[in-house]
Amino acid sequence: MKGKQKKTGSPAKPPTGEQLRVQSETKILSAAWDALAEEQRLAWCDRAKTNRRGGRATRLRLRNGRRLFFRVNSHRIALRQPLLADPPDEGDYASLPEVKLVITNRASRTTLKLKVSGGDPHGVMVSSWHPVSPGTMICRNFVRICPMPPPVRGMSDITRQYVEKYGVPPVGTKVFVRVQQMKDLIGRLVQTTSAIVPPEEGWDDEQKSP
Repeated sequence: MKGKQKKTGSPAKPPTGEQLRVQSETKILSAAWDALAEEQRLAWCDRAKTNRRGGRATRLRLRNGRRLFFRVNSHRIALRQPLLADPPDEGDYASLPEVKLVITNRASRTTLKLKVSGGDPHGVMVSSWHPVSPGTMICRNFVRICPMPPPVRGMSDITRQYVEKYGVPPVGTKVFVRVQQMKDLIGRLVQTTSAIVPPEEGWDDEQKSP
């Protein structure tokens, strides 16, 4: 009987930074869940069964106490806050501001800013992805790039954080940005916005335009 031949193929790709982050968080949360008292784990399970926040799909996913514990505390890790050993109160959440991505390209300098209005900008996580073709209407891949910088005159500048992650987006490409209110411990307050990188303008173009 001939021995089985080993399958040959391309070597496995190394994990991305986002995958490493998720793996690290999972280890932390798994250890924290195991370290809880049994009464605390039962309290999370009870809260998961009675949770009415979010849509039907969200409620079904969070009906498991361990999954709810992971969901809530992954947000706490993102905000660099201590983990919660007990379920939060139903009122422990914050509203999500309305955001609009604004991209400018003046004098060889591309800037990406979020126009912020209403809601609570504190505790909001900003995620994005590589620049895509302008015809792309939906982006399903997002990676955290930073907590939302404090808005200045209603604008939150994310240029440095985006460029450090993905480089300067080329003219004509589209950039997607997703914001999520991480203080919304149980629900899912998320908004997605996008913009296309415009052609370069000189500093005087704005003054010369009618």
